[in-house]
Amino acid sequence: MFKPLEGITVIDLTSVLAGPYSSYQLALLGANVIKIENLESGDWTRVGGKNKNLIEKSMGTSFLIQNSEKKSLQINLKTEEGKKIAHKLIKNSDVFIENMTPGKAEKIGLGWNEISKINNSIVYCSISAFGQDGPFKNRGAYDHVVQAMCGIMTTTGTIEHGPTKVGAAYVDYATGLNAAFGITAALHQVKQKKEAVRLDVAMLDTSLLLMANMVTEYLNSGWIPKQMGNEAQSGSPASGMFKTKSAPILIAANNNQQFSSLSNALDTIEKFDKNKWKSEKYRRDNQTELREEFQKRFITKTAEELELLLNKFSVPAGKVRTIPETVSEEQFSIRKLWEKIKIPSLKKHFKLPSLGFKVNGNTVPPKNPPPELGSDTENILRDIGYTEEDMKNLKEKNVIK
Repeated sequence: MFKPLEGITVIDLTSVLAGPYSSYQLALLGANVIKIENLESGDWTRVGGKNKNLIEKSMGTSFLIQNSEKKSLQINLKTEEGKKIAHKLIKNSDVFIENMTPGKAEKIGLGWNEISKINNSIVYCSISAFGQDGPFKNRGAYDHVVQAMCGIMTTTGTIEHGPTKVGAAYVDYATGLNAAFGITAALHQVKQKKEAVRLDVAMLDTSLLLMANMVTEYLNSGWIPKQMGNEAQSGSPASGMFKTKSAPILIAANNNQQFSSLSNALDTIEKFDKNKWKSEKYRRDNQTELREEFQKRFITKTAEELELLLNKFSVPAGKVRTIPETVSEEQFSIRKLWEKIKIPSLKKHFKLPSLGFKVNGNTVPPKNPPPELGSDTENILRDIGYTEEDMKNLKEKNVIK
């Protein structure tokens, strides 16, 4: 089994998406992840998602997605005893992750300065909207707010429809992956240097790096990207989206070799004047006419037929699919990115995401279900020396449930 982080303990004081998704990657890699949740309702994604029955059991789909392979410790960090528990855990752990607004961790005794004294070989990872410094540092944000602020919305959609948000919470997920990448690298650094490492991961930074080509181009040449709708960023007149008899199709013929292959494919539908369109400059100067030539051929075929035909001629092309269409295809089932996992408390199986890569030909899926709220509290406390009498007293003081 692929468990490179086996033996590593992670204390996860994060909620919602980016933070939990980061620790989920570490858990799938074999780390022992202890998720600290508050006494009231825990991570509020427990009541998120579309399934009301799951929400009633505090196991909403939004929570299930990124919390398998973790343990749930429910404590009151507003109390001195609660902080003491957290400090005990962190002292013997390898990683601490928090995603509070900068400054809040310090206020509850879990800031970098205090934690690095308790554990001088800890990897301390802070995940926030804008980072630990700068004029925006104290602001909170969610994925769609960061999308607005990073510039991506002014490159997505069309001029007619105005700025357009990307549908999925891609900034959150990418930030989680960015943090997991940083943590695994920092663990190696700690092993070499024997000193604590502080990581500062920001959603805005991550979103800008996902647009590295556009931002770099602007910083060095002053070029400002415009809304391109469904056209290719290359600006190639032989790339973009076209109508068919069924669904739209996107094609990418960005160079002369690809255009030559596309010409050969088009010729099988209706005679295509390859010599006329041989010059790249001519194609750009007359792209409206060229695309009309494409369109009158594409409209005679279904997207499915064209996808097969164009790929046969080595022209990158894909039908615009819905999520149900994508996950029903053989390619999806063979890659096994989502695996069924039994959740005993819900008395049913759920399909949950695995790591985003295969190892020696195999996926790395979750084996253990997401935890019920506070289900591991007593076992975790026993492991760090608390007796039954201690836990009884902690319950009376509203430190644990």
